[in-house]
Amino acid sequence: MASLAEKPPEDAPIEISMFKAPECFLYKVPPLKIASGHRAEDWGLGSPQLTGRVEIVGVGTTAEVRVFKQDDGAKPVAVCPVRCAAGSPAVGAVVDDVVDSSRYFVLRLEDAKKRKAYLGLGFRERDVAYDFKATLCDFKRSVDREEKAEADHADYERRQADGADPEPEVDMSLKGRIKISLGDDDGDRPERPKRESAGPADGAVPRLAPPPKPVPRRSPPRPAPPPAAAPPPLENWATFDDACPAADGGGDAADGGDDDDGFGDFEQA
Repeated sequence: MASLAEKPPEDAPIEISMFKAPECFLYKVPPLKIASGHRAEDWGLGSPQLTGRVEIVGVGTTAEVRVFKQDDGAKPVAVCPVRCAAGSPAVGAVVDDVVDSSRYFVLRLEDAKKRKAYLGLGFRERDVAYDFKATLCDFKRSVDREEKAEADHADYERRQADGADPEPEVDMSLKGRIKISLGDDDGDRPERPKRESAGPADGAVPRLAPPPKPVPRRSPPRPAPPPAAAPPPLENWATFDDACPAADGGGDAADGGDDDDGFGDFEQA
């Protein structure tokens, strides 16, 4: 008969897996040279100490960063606990960003004797590195909300035990006798007073006056044409009297000439 699997103790904390990356790189971190922070270019990025995988597991109010070997993942090779309870160091003090890249971090490791060591952690993809750090920050915020809710509940119970007046409750009950009718039964419904109409007595609908006729738009008057130019004066023009002087009838009769200028008189046949 197969033996039953050993059950964990009831008081064992529940572990919640929050992040997994199938590939990560571990580096040996040299002593800090500048006060601004660690630089990943000083680690020898082309030669990592280990290529493994990483997980973030929530245990109570602590987020543990666990690094495993890729081929043998039974036991982590490094664990970085990020404590998020009140009074704990900030997340950035335990998992610090480097100053020259967003894909590399410095993990502060701690053993049972409280001895500290620093380990460089890097990712190939920038999105994976962002999710790694965002998971830690989100876990920190969730722990802060839970602690605030517990503090508010404890304060409420303390005030209740001291006999303090609780906040007045709002009475949402219905007062008096209320009748609710459903359906189309109008027998008990009171009749509404009819409104007197202002129309004619025979009930005919009054005819409305037609709308006013539109006023035709008058076109603007046309401008008067300019006055015609006056003809030039005739002062310098000669008259027909000057060109054709009047003939002297008496002279012609005395000369005995005729008016036909050499033509004979036509005689009637």
